[in-house]
Amino acid sequence: KLASLSASSPVESILDKEKYTLEELLDEEEIIQECKALNSRLINFLRDRAQVEQLLRYVVEEPQDDADSKLAFKFPFISCEIFTCEIDVILKTLVEDEKLMDLLFSFLEPNRPHSALLAGYFGKVVICLMIRKTAALMNYIKGHQNVFSQLVDLIGITSIMEVLVRLVGADDHV
Repeated sequence: KLASLSASSPVESILDKEKYTLEELLDEEEIIQECKALNSRLINFLRDRAQVEQLLRYVVEEPQDDADSKLAFKFPFISCEIFTCEIDVILKTLVEDEKLMDLLFSFLEPNRPHSALLAGYFGKVVICLMIRKTAALMNYIKGHQNVFSQLVDLIGITSIMEVLVRLVGADDHV
C-alpha cells in the first residue's frame, strides 16, 4: 500500500500535468486514499472554492437522465467521500461561504427530486459538518429557519430523518 502514496501515484501524475480537471481526479481510484493521507497538492486543489462548489453539485444535484454512470454514480459518491474525509481546509471553505452552504441546503427545496441516493450523500455531508464544524453549521441553520422545516417535510427519507434527529440533539450542545 505504501507504493500508492509515493510520488508516482496516478493522482500525482494528474497533479503533475499543466492542466487537469476535478473530474480526472474524481475518476482516479486512489483519490480517497490520497485525501486520507493528506496529500497537500491534492488538498490545495480540492479546497479551492470552485472545486468545493463542483463537489457539492455532484452531491446535491440530480444527474441528467442520460448521464453516464460516472456522472450519475461515481462522481457523487467520490465527492461525498471527499467531504467525509473531514479535511479541515475543505470543510472550512464550505462553512465559511454562505453561497456554498446555500447550495448544500438547496437539496432540501420542495420543488426538487430527492433521490434516496443523493439524500444519503447530503445527510453524510451535513452530519460531517455537525461533528467537525458544529458552531458554523448551527449558526447557518439558525439564520435560515426554513432549513429545519424543509428537513421535517422530508422526514420520510431515512437519511434526512437521521440528520433531523442529530440536529435536535446537537442544539442542546451549542
